[in-house]
Amino acid sequence: MTGFDITRRNTLRLIGGGVLATPFISRAGFAQEKQVVTVLGVPGLHLKLWDAWTKMIAEDSQGGIEVRYDPLGYAPAFAKIKTEADSGRNTTDLFYGDAPYPERLVQDGLIEAIPYDSMPGTQELASFARGSHTLEMFRTNWGVVGYNTNYLSLDTFELPVSWEAFLNPKLKGRVGWVDPRGFPVWVPIFVELFGEQGWIDFAKRLHANVGTYQARWIDSRQALQRGDTAISLYNFSTTYISAEVDKASVRGIPITKDAPKTFGVLPVSIGALKAAPAKEAAFKVMDMISTAKYAKVMMDVGLNPSNNPANYPHPLADKTLALNSADKVGIASWDQVQEHTLPIDWVNWAGKLEGYVKQWEDKVLKA
Repeated sequence: MTGFDITRRNTLRLIGGGVLATPFISRAGFAQEKQVVTVLGVPGLHLKLWDAWTKMIAEDSQGGIEVRYDPLGYAPAFAKIKTEADSGRNTTDLFYGDAPYPERLVQDGLIEAIPYDSMPGTQELASFARGSHTLEMFRTNWGVVGYNTNYLSLDTFELPVSWEAFLNPKLKGRVGWVDPRGFPVWVPIFVELFGEQGWIDFAKRLHANVGTYQARWIDSRQALQRGDTAISLYNFSTTYISAEVDKASVRGIPITKDAPKTFGVLPVSIGALKAAPAKEAAFKVMDMISTAKYAKVMMDVGLNPSNNPANYPHPLADKTLALNSADKVGIASWDQVQEHTLPIDWVNWAGKLEGYVKQWEDKVLKA
């Protein structure tokens, strides 16, 4: 069996004297017997997104697919899937979460390859979104200098902005940064930009300015919003959350100096488990949420700009660019943000992050 066409599912029952019957097939191509797709994911606005998607999928499948979304969080969800794999009692169909967790499951051989030939909806997405085993629903582009406007202004920075902005000696003790042991998003960016030794050298110089390493990116964001720090590593959408959602005195400026591609990327992806109880329906869900009307919902709820080009222009993307003063560094559209983004292979990085983080711990933190 190939693809995700659940109408081919051989649900045969013996009736009476050995007569075989198949389920009734609706005009939408779904078996009358409802398929339940269990998704493990993350909380926050993601829950609002999946609540909307669940209703849309139920309607578009004419009741043929029911999605059950569990906002367990990416680390607990990852642990649950690993435990289910070890026990052989699999209840999860789809995993939706931040890198490197979906990519670690790919490395562990627990995620099924995606049958793109049978998934026309996925062809609507930007090509970078279609991984061999994971589908990138949206991405956070890291490489923004987030600053508290009570302490700094756009005039503080020499444009275009360099990563050196975080090394200004006047900011000693006032730079907010996230601990890579809890959130390693910046490690691949530094290694890709500065090289095997250069990234450690840069991290050492940065260390002299960092007041406290925050355990989570949300802690770093909130520290900047409170004014505990004056400047911090942000992504484009973090600025939107700080300024527009939390109404904090925060703005951003993208780092575009010194290299053609200076932003890193953290994808939020989805993949189907090899042992998924409803794998064919799970692939159907992945295909549906790739289409423009589904992808647009993540923008409508204020989550993040989507990977579907048909969703532009959109007020969320326009506002995000404005809050980051993107026009001041020559970025006028969301697709131009992607042009400045490093093509980080998170499946590859998932297997070696631990070693790089250990380097940072030994050569920077404990030095």
